[in-house]
Amino acid sequence: MATYESPRYKELGFYVDGGFRRFSGGLFHTDNPAEIAVLDALVDVVRQPEEPQAVAEVKEKPASKPRKTSAK
Repeated sequence: MATYESPRYKELGFYVDGGFRRFSGGLFHTDNPAEIAVLDALVDVVRQPEEPQAVAEVKEKPASKPRKTSAK
């Protein structure tokens, strides 16, 4: 997924194939090749580098020690 940032205009709008698209909070996410081509041509837009998706490592918790009952 491509992520674009518009630091100057937080609600920047643009047209792709007759449809209006808009940034939200200065960010726009897309997988559409037509949108990517238009965004690459815009001067006020910067493409963010794609972050590699980290694989979550599951750490095993050590087994809890059994509780001792109180001797009365």
